[in-house]
Amino acid sequence: MELQDMNRRLWAAVPAVAFGGILVSAVALLVSGESIMNVYHPYWAIGKWACVAASVILAYVAYQKKRKDLVSLLAPLYAVLILLTGDFSGGPIMQTVYAATITILAVRLEKRFE
Repeated sequence: MELQDMNRRLWAAVPAVAFGGILVSAVALLVSGESIMNVYHPYWAIGKWACVAASVILAYVAYQKKRKDLVSLLAPLYAVLILLTGDFSGGPIMQTVYAATITILAVRLEKRFE
């Protein structure tokens, strides 16, 4: 597969990485016997960092387009401000909402900014 073909399909990695990290966090909590509703458990950091990684992938995809999408380019900054600073819990609900948001941005980027 050529690099250009891989870049065309890279937008699909955004929801896979984001929701995959959240799923890994939830499974890790279930396997360890901890409560999944404990939003301050350290295992939820896996989901946080997966959302940050998915945001970086989204920004890379946005940077590769001819027309630049400022919102998608700033997604890693949003991830750090929302998930890694102390104002929000950063638990599973926030991670899921953020993952859904960047998934919508990835689809929007692929459809509108070709």
